[in-house]
Amino acid sequence: MIRFAVVDDHMIVHDGLQAMASRADDLEFVGAAETPDDALALLEETRPDVLVLDLRLNGESSTELCATVRRRHPDVIVLVFSAYGNTELLTQAIRAGAAGYVLKDTNTGRMPEILRELVRAGSYFDPRIAGSLLLTSISNPSEPVSFSERELAIIRLIARGANNHDIGEALNVSPHTVKFHVSTMFKRHGVHRRAELVRLAMDLQLLD
Repeated sequence: MIRFAVVDDHMIVHDGLQAMASRADDLEFVGAAETPDDALALLEETRPDVLVLDLRLNGESSTELCATVRRRHPDVIVLVFSAYGNTELLTQAIRAGAAGYVLKDTNTGRMPEILRELVRAGSYFDPRIAGSLLLTSISNPSEPVSFSERELAIIRLIARGANNHDIGEALNVSPHTVKFHVSTMFKRHGVHRRAELVRLAMDLQLLD
C-alpha cells in the first residue's frame, strides 16, 4: 500500500487525486493541505510514503517547503506536481530534494503507475522535460540558469501590464525587438504566455 498526501491550493486537485486513489487497491489518500504550515502538520500526523507537492502555493514557490520536508522527514518521497514544463524549475525542485516531477496535464489515469514507479525506483521525472534537462546539462554544463538584464527589464514591465509598444518606449527599442525577445524567452524556457514568464522569474527569485 502506497500512502500519499497532497499539498495544493486548489481543492479540485485534492478531490481528483482522492478519487483516483479510491479506484486503486494499492493507493491510500491520507490527507491534503493548502499551505506550508498545514502541510508540515499533516506530515507529522499522517507520515505518508509520498507527498504530492504543488510547485506554487498561493503564488509563492514551494521549493523551500520541499527542502524542509526532506530535512524533517527524510523517508517521505516528494513528487512535485507542476503546471510548468520548464527545466529551470525542474532543476530547482531536484536541488530542493524532490525525487519526482510530473506535469499537471498528465492524465489522471496514469498517476497510479507514476506513484508506483516513484516508490519502486525511487524517482520519476516526466519524460517531456527530463530529456530537455539532460540535453541542456550536456550541451551547457557550466552555463548558469538566468535571464539577461534586458530580458528581466522586459519581464518587469510585463508584470506591470505593459504591452510591446509601452515596453519598447521604456527601453528605447522597437516593439518588434520586444516581440523577438519575448518569443526567444518562450522557446528557451518552455512557456507559452507572458504571465508564465513573470511567474518563472518570480520562482527563480529574480523579481523584486
